[in-house]
Amino acid sequence: MGIKKKKFNGEEYEVLIHAETPGFRTAFHIVICVAVIYFIYIFSHVAH
Repeated sequence: MGIKKKKFNGEEYEVLIHAETPGFRTAFHIVICVAVIYFIYIFSHVAH
């Protein structure tokens, strides 16, 4: 993590920068997909 100076609308700002950890985005998508499939399964059996 570090600080980078960035210009926006003629003013200079300090912005925190970080390197993205590989794997977290894929894991997030897998968890969301499993949750959606689980809810579809649960709510499809509620009507019976």
